[in-house]
Amino acid sequence: MKYPLLALIKLYQWTISPLLGPVCKYYPSCSHYGYTAIDRHGAIKGTALTAWRILRCNPWSLGGVDHVPPRKRPRWHEMLRDAWRARRGGSSAAEPATEAKPEDFVSELPPSPAAETSSHAQGA
Repeated sequence: MKYPLLALIKLYQWTISPLLGPVCKYYPSCSHYGYTAIDRHGAIKGTALTAWRILRCNPWSLGGVDHVPPRKRPRWHEMLRDAWRARRGGSSAAEPATEAKPEDFVSELPPSPAAETSSHAQGA
């Protein structure tokens, strides 16, 4: 159902919207908002967000910038992710991450060739 709705919005943008001109008080325009909302949130929630936006776009509205809200993961998603990571022996989001120190990355390196030649030059 998502793709037919997106196609209808594109059809509106290509045919009717150029005839009406820029009349939306918001940025992005209501049709762009609707396209993004349906694409990001799906047909049901995206249509509800779009309808609410169109209701807000009225003569008494001040308008402004109104972006589509980001998609949120369900609450159970983090619980499942944490359980899966714990089962694998990895860290979970609930555990604080340990901060890496520079000495953790330094390994014993052999002396550089420049240091060897300078020591030979001093001893000679």
